[in-house]
Amino acid sequence: MMWYQIREYRDADYSAVRTIYTTGFREHVGTVYLLALKRPWIQGMLCGVCLLLHILSGSILTCILGVGGVILAIWMAVQYIFEQGIQLGLREDLLDIRNSYMQPGSRSCFWVVELKGSIVGTVGILPCVEEPGAWELKRISVKQEFRGRGLAKALCKTALEFVARHNVKRVVLFTSMVQTDAHNLYNSIGFEKEEEFV
Repeated sequence: MMWYQIREYRDADYSAVRTIYTTGFREHVGTVYLLALKRPWIQGMLCGVCLLLHILSGSILTCILGVGGVILAIWMAVQYIFEQGIQLGLREDLLDIRNSYMQPGSRSCFWVVELKGSIVGTVGILPCVEEPGAWELKRISVKQEFRGRGLAKALCKTALEFVARHNVKRVVLFTSMVQTDAHNLYNSIGFEKEEEFV
């Protein structure tokens, strides 16, 4: 049996929380890149580049190199977009976790899961800016080597119990379509739809 403790965030957890967030976010780069390459308009563009280069140069090697260059440019663009997203999170609520989630009397909180003295997962919850009256589950992440052990589910249940104590009827979950693990997690804890908890 694995011993773990879910507890409220402490200032000493700051670096570990930010590392878990950035590592977890970066895991999706490859999936988004492959999804981008499957888009019909990108495939059409690659075919167009190949055809144009073949017409201009008459060389198959030039076509292959040109398409390879475009594919590399798409990879670099996806990585750039992800890095911008990471930096945005680090500059927003994760810049000052205590101020964002842990103010006395506030209706928000941030938890970590500690296993053998190390922080291996996180979750936060706070009032949703876009939808007054709803709350937003944020920064749910568990280190890859500790997944599949129920830690993410336990973190979510902790957040939902916190919400229940405040008589909230709606929790909003914003998750990209590539985060299939997150979708499965939300379904396993009782969310019928991605955005709704009743």
